[in-house]
Amino acid sequence: MRLRPISIIQYQNVSPRPELNRLWLSLEAFKKQLEYLSKNNFQVLGLGDAINYMERKKEVGKLRPISITFDNGFMDFYEYVLPVLAEYSCPATVLVSPPKVGHHVTMAGEKVYYLTWSLLKDLSKAGITIGAYEDQTWNINDISESTLLDHIRRYRETLESKLGIKVLYFGVKEGVPNPRIRDFLISEGYRAFLTQCPTNTKADLYAIGRIQVDDDDFNIFLTKISRTYLFFKDRKSWKYIRDYSLDKAAHKLSESYDKIRKRKSH
Repeated sequence: MRLRPISIIQYQNVSPRPELNRLWLSLEAFKKQLEYLSKNNFQVLGLGDAINYMERKKEVGKLRPISITFDNGFMDFYEYVLPVLAEYSCPATVLVSPPKVGHHVTMAGEKVYYLTWSLLKDLSKAGITIGAYEDQTWNINDISESTLLDHIRRYRETLESKLGIKVLYFGVKEGVPNPRIRDFLISEGYRAFLTQCPTNTKADLYAIGRIQVDDDDFNIFLTKISRTYLFFKDRKSWKYIRDYSLDKAAHKLSESYDKIRKRKSH
């Protein structure tokens, strides 16, 4: 069965202090993005529904499906992001590394705290999907296979034991699992593996290329959620698209397509 494409967004963090990390998005930019999605025929799906859509088990009518994920599990999510999600009735997924829960990291001279087990329980009860996250390295190909296999099992067991939930998703910053790791993910009961585009592979639940949003420029966001961007994001031609800045033209092409489609529908 050929999987249907869907835009799955990857945020490293959304914060009122985006200057602490170049991959963080400002809270104001995030609010503007959700407002746009709410007013422009998008339907934000939880990750489970997003995968159901990919597998053709769920329909969204004429709406554009999209799903939102957050890596790392910083405290900013609970304090600032959750109220915005609630305002727009948007589901989301948070991927966390169990060894980091309840601890902190120093960035630009400031302490940045991770979510606690208690707050993760609250998030789960509020409908936020919790998944496991590998943050030992930027790309999983830079970590030993034995370590990765251990984390795949141990992180799931820890999250399920601490939170009393079923953990179905494993996420990384970058990298696609080899066949052995893929088989292990399946045997451990994971429903999907989340990475970052481009994956340079055909659509696969164990190599879902997410679209990272880390720039306050609203036009870049519009480009990244466009149909044109979605069409090209995991293809081998992606390298040339980025090299020649063709991705910046994607939004304009998508806008033109949308205008033509709307005219035909009237």
